[in-house]
Amino acid sequence: MDILNSREWAYVIWFIIFVIFIVLSSKMKKVRESFRSLLKAFFRKKIISILSLMIIYISTVVYILCKLNLWEFHQLKNTIVWFLFVGSVSLFRINSIKKESHFFRNSIIDNLKLVAIIQFIVGFYTFSLFIELLIVPFIVLLAGMIAVSQADKKFHLLENILNGILAIFGLILIMYSIIMLITHFTEYATKQTFYDFYIPPLLTLMYLPFIYIVIVFITYEDTFARLHFFIKDAKLRHFTKFYLIFNFRLRIKLVDRWGSILQNQDNSSREEIKKSVKQIFKMITAEKNPPLVRIQEGWSPYLAKQFLESEGLKTGYYHPIKNAEWSAISPIIDLSKDLIPNSISYFVDGTETVAKSLELIMSIYSHQSALIAHNKLLSCVKTLLNNALNLEITSNIEKALFKGGNQAFKFGRFIAKVEKDDFPLANSTGYHIKFILSKVE
Repeated sequence: MDILNSREWAYVIWFIIFVIFIVLSSKMKKVRESFRSLLKAFFRKKIISILSLMIIYISTVVYILCKLNLWEFHQLKNTIVWFLFVGSVSLFRINSIKKESHFFRNSIIDNLKLVAIIQFIVGFYTFSLFIELLIVPFIVLLAGMIAVSQADKKFHLLENILNGILAIFGLILIMYSIIMLITHFTEYATKQTFYDFYIPPLLTLMYLPFIYIVIVFITYEDTFARLHFFIKDAKLRHFTKFYLIFNFRLRIKLVDRWGSILQNQDNSSREEIKKSVKQIFKMITAEKNPPLVRIQEGWSPYLAKQFLESEGLKTGYYHPIKNAEWSAISPIIDLSKDLIPNSISYFVDGTETVAKSLELIMSIYSHQSALIAHNKLLSCVKTLLNNALNLEITSNIEKALFKGGNQAFKFGRFIAKVEKDDFPLANSTGYHIKFILSKVE
């Protein structure tokens, strides 16, 4: 079998043409300068160290597979391709991978899906080099147009058409591959083909532990870097590092969580550090078994966090902020595509065991899309009142949400306030509208 098939040669040829164009074209001067800056950033000690460890790890994996007769030398090409386009790419995506809730589970499932088999079969049978040279730029152009059309809703129809073209083209490739598989089965059913099929997913599965260890290392490193701003005593910093590793070990979510409230806690002594770590485990326990809160007192903060999840407002952890005050805040949700978009966010405030205030804040920067934002605020308030007090919204509250102004509405032991704050800038016509639901003290 040739070192590269016609499709791979097509990729190589187009890549060489692209590089020559970048190097020789006077219009690509800024691109060349950006590439030089990228190379300088790449050759940092930390990046080179991690890449070196990755190479050692993969080389060890390949050696073990070879000893187990699961890897042979003819798989060198596939291994190099996997290293460049899967292993290395995953390493440089480490921060986004860390944020993915189920990356490791999904990686395993994706390698076992039927689609993986189809992708392999489609990639196994290729057209002539001439046709492949036409297919590559066609796919790249089509994918680029789809990406551009997805960025603006006014291109929605075009996006559907382009996706349809891509789907038809993919179906043609699949049909061609199935026909070739049936008519040339003896060519397909070889030992090398079997190796070609299982080596890339096997390398991916065996690479996952390395990725996880890198994520653990980066998580601790980021947290330790922040210690310098909040713990001035060097000995106490060393103790804190040891104590965090000893207690949290490989549980990176706990490390991140402790680091996120570092600025809000007392870090003046070993006792306080121990207390803060114990507090994290106490919070985990409370989340798994939320304490009961009588409605007369307020709400369970762990239930209040979920009141607006159906509206897309999911808060972060409920944690201490200062003194005896606790809070959970949702990410800011954009409600328009303006340069400075209108937005909305949700806050849960209270004590360690009781949420006493639920607050929605809508910010209006663009009046053209203000109605959409007001309707979203109205929808959120309806959901919040229903989940928090099992009440329907009143017409007076609806009017207040759209007209603004400071108004209060009492519901037994609770009070709902609508407040409008104009932006202080002289040339600004923007404003905030707050809806605050709280217990009457």
